Amino acid sequence: MLAGLLVWPMSEAGAVLRCLRDFVADAPDEVGIMANLRLAPPLPIFPEELHGKPIVALIVCYSGPIEEGERVLRPLREFNAPALDTVGAKSYLAHQATFDPAYPHGRHYYWKPWRLPPLSDAAIEVIVDHAAAITSPLSAIPIFTFGGAVARVADDATAFTGRNAAHDINIVASWLPDDPEPERHKTWARTTWEALRPFAQGIYVNFMFDEPTSHLRFAYGDRKYARLAAVKSKYDPLNVFRFNQNIPPANGSRREGTLTR
Repeated sequence: MLAGLLVWPMSEAGAVLRCLRDFVADAPDEVGIMANLRLAPPLPIFPEELHGKPIVALIVCYSGPIEEGERVLRPLREFNAPALDTVGAKSYLAHQATFDPAYPHGRHYYWKPWRLPPLSDAAIEVIVDHAAAITSPLSAIPIFTFGGAVARVADDATAFTGRNAAHDINIVASWLPDDPEPERHKTWARTTWEALRPFAQGIYVNFMFDEPTSHLRFAYGDRKYARLAAVKSKYDPLNVFRFNQNIPPANGSRREGTLTR
């Protein structure tokens, strides 16, 4: 596959996210793309002069003929002269593992998600402003992209909800165990999350962390929530499987669920 990383300084973030919005509107199914706003980590993939600097990145891949991928991805690779372009032919496994070193075990993590429609200029401004206020060099704002085959399945066909959304955004705060002020990183994530609330059209249940229980209904919608509660009543009436983003059985349970992880 053709895949890699495109990086610009944070000063270009607004323009890059608008470019992403316009590009994905007509992108073919073979394209996979996400954005990430953070400080450049000290990884070998980044030139040393970028280490610790605020950046916006697009992580792209094209699952098809390399020559066709070169053509399709060219507008992104030529947009505003990226400071780093690592796009090239590689295996899927190599691309998938690119950022494993950026999220090692042993660090502390706290995140807050939303599901978003196509990025408006106002939403982009909020994202960029809060990315610039990041409190930890280990934190990040990844923006995942939908569309394609996902959007062509009817939304009521499965429990997965929000197929007409354009993006999942996950505000990820991360810090080292010996950080003396962990709450400031959590506060940054919560503040960013609240600022994006007016643009939200859903939430991805697998990204939920400590949101209120009411957000489960927001994640699934009332109709799907009721259907899932009925399934729970049939197969798990005592709510044994409850240590998750829990949907209690529709007929009640002697056990209560929890959002604690």
